[in-house]
Amino acid sequence: MLSNNLLHDNLLNDTDSADKTFIPVSRRELLKKIISSARESDNLSKHSVRHLHTFTEVLQTIYHARYHRHYLSLKNAYRPFNPDRDVVSNHSWTDSEKRCLQKKLFREVSALLQKANYDELDEVDINEALNIEMSRGLSIGVELDDYQQVLIYTRGKSLVRVKQRHWRTLFLKEIDVDIPIYSRLTMVFRFRGEKELKQLLIDKGKNRFNQWLYLRRHKRLMQNKSSDDYIFMRQFRDIPCSDLEMLFPNSTLRFTLLDKIKLTAAGGAGTVGGVMAFLSKLALAVKPLTILIAVVGFGGVLGRQVSSILNQQNHYKMVLSRSLYTHSLDINVGVIATLLDQALDEDVKEAILAYYILLNATETDLDMAQIKTLSEAFLREHFTISINFEVTDALSKLKKDELVVQNGNRYSAINVEETGAKLESHWFDLYSATESLASASPDF
Repeated sequence: MLSNNLLHDNLLNDTDSADKTFIPVSRRELLKKIISSARESDNLSKHSVRHLHTFTEVLQTIYHARYHRHYLSLKNAYRPFNPDRDVVSNHSWTDSEKRCLQKKLFREVSALLQKANYDELDEVDINEALNIEMSRGLSIGVELDDYQQVLIYTRGKSLVRVKQRHWRTLFLKEIDVDIPIYSRLTMVFRFRGEKELKQLLIDKGKNRFNQWLYLRRHKRLMQNKSSDDYIFMRQFRDIPCSDLEMLFPNSTLRFTLLDKIKLTAAGGAGTVGGVMAFLSKLALAVKPLTILIAVVGFGGVLGRQVSSILNQQNHYKMVLSRSLYTHSLDINVGVIATLLDQALDEDVKEAILAYYILLNATETDLDMAQIKTLSEAFLREHFTISINFEVTDALSKLKKDELVVQNGNRYSAINVEETGAKLESHWFDLYSATESLASASPDF
């Protein structure tokens, strides 16, 4: 992987800015710019601007309360699968309950990732990424059959320019290489149990010896722990698209072709020389001491070659460990909290921007295409960014909270002075729903 300084110093441009739905501006900066723009607008009075500022603060509070309730629900669903659980529970989940909770967890985390404007990597995308040459020249193998279920989502794709040695210059000179990276990458996965994995191998026609080898490797990688009881979550930053296999916990290091050539050339020459010297000394030896010296010398040659191979493996492991440490953002239940915060940010930014565009419009109502165009123009003018604004999602949130009125295919914002009563009603609805949930569920 790439160092943090290298990434930020040499970041180029977004490779898919026309298609990305993520708004790469902080919630605070966007709302500050909306209020500033409202003050300069000829379509809004000072009184309306004050109400608009209050509206943005109260709407954020309501969204935060909704997401907090969602967090408690997800955290509760994750309890039986959390590998970091450090509290005692008197409840024992049945296999049927676990299956239901697993489906709920994967479904809701997937929906949460989409709300946070992440894009899913399907099985085809994952396999393509695993077959790309890695940016650090490492060779890593991953057995996807080890996993019962895997979700991989990414957000933000950019190019970073780095200097690397290349075979075209015989590895003597560094050249500029543009490497695509994912700004954020989230993984959610669960391993297969041994019985399930064995049945899969049988279904694939593996003989008993190959089954034994595969299961032995699987146990060694899992460190003989019952990892199929857990669901793991990981979030990373600034991951080169070609380094995806580094993130899988069952990845295994392999020597690259260049490593094999170097080790064969150096090791072969040293070993052949050692064998010749050993045989010549052995042929001339008449004393036991001379024979012992020859054997020890030959053992030293072999030991040196084995040591060079182990040193190369240790170097690769150090690179892998350091990369994972510097690029890791969060794990397990912490990922849920991070995703909820990211989804909250996107929901607030989309809803308030769309509402402001409708409120500040010179026409009494706008259609969906006009709202989308004006929202994207606002972001381009004030932040010089180009995105694909999710107008459908933004309007659905505003409609649900009765903050916009739809007339056919056209939309208009309710008067900003009227939003206070609407939001107050939603707050009491939220309180009532929470109170009902608490009385109905003793585990809430």
